[in-house]
Amino acid sequence: MNRKACRPNAILIALVLCSCTWNKQRLSEQVVINVNGQQLNLKEYSERLSRHLKEFDAIVARSPQQIQRSRDFVIKEFILSSLLDQYANESGVSLNGSEIDEEMTATRAGYPDDLSFRKMLAEENLALAEWKENVRRTVLQRKVFKALGSKSPQPTAEDLRKYYDENKEKFQYKERILLRQIVVDDLGKAQDILDEIKKHQSFESLAKKYSVAPERKAGGLVGWVDRGTVDIFEKAFALPAGGTSPILESAFGFHIFKVEKKEPGGYKKFEDARNLVEQLYLATREQRDYTQWLDQQIRKSKVSINYDLMNQVKVETRIQE
Repeated sequence: MNRKACRPNAILIALVLCSCTWNKQRLSEQVVINVNGQQLNLKEYSERLSRHLKEFDAIVARSPQQIQRSRDFVIKEFILSSLLDQYANESGVSLNGSEIDEEMTATRAGYPDDLSFRKMLAEENLALAEWKENVRRTVLQRKVFKALGSKSPQPTAEDLRKYYDENKEKFQYKERILLRQIVVDDLGKAQDILDEIKKHQSFESLAKKYSVAPERKAGGLVGWVDRGTVDIFEKAFALPAGGTSPILESAFGFHIFKVEKKEPGGYKKFEDARNLVEQLYLATREQRDYTQWLDQQIRKSKVSINYDLMNQVKVETRIQE
């Protein structure tokens, strides 16, 4: 199901009072999650739940299964955020304003203008301050990753070689050809060009003169093409180096190919791939170290979750025309 289809303009989160002795205000202020003293109250939980459910259409958003998944997401997100903050404070990992500003600027650059950016915030039911907090958390998580990684020793040549041997599929390259083409929009013209090629006329000169493709100025040189890149180019892989194809038709017109060179597929040698091997090794180790760290933090932390209180939240959806 398309998550955006029939998307509700508003998802209302109603607090259902559990007894007459409670009023709505007091219920809203009750703590639902406590992570080593860092707390999330029912009102804040409701807002986060609402924001997550807005990503789904009205029918899915009010289903018990999706509400449970969204509730789990909110819980995990708050626990992670709390642990990150606490670790940063204990370990001296700090953020300065310029780091956060740079991240915010980079994110906002993905929108054509400020109006588009603010429209996104409105659609996500996200206040600017909340968005800034999300950015801060992203930057902090990156710095915690880096701090954890700095505690690990540099990989040895044996470490890298073992990673390469165990993950060779990551260093595989495909068969490729150095390809030229001539593209025209008329079959008769294509046949005349092919006849000229058979008379040993220069493919490059004919491409410059007749081809309607963008690479005509380069004598039809497409460049190196990997197998599996473009359907029409696949037929050129059957040609030998120096070979010319018959006329082939596609949605773009009538093609004639020439294969200048061919290189078989295979695996990069360890020496040639060493820089990439090290990057992937470090990224894998960083993720492993982070997962282990998070597991340790959760085990030693005092985390309490009031599921009964969470159940006081009722989800109501309304579609506005």
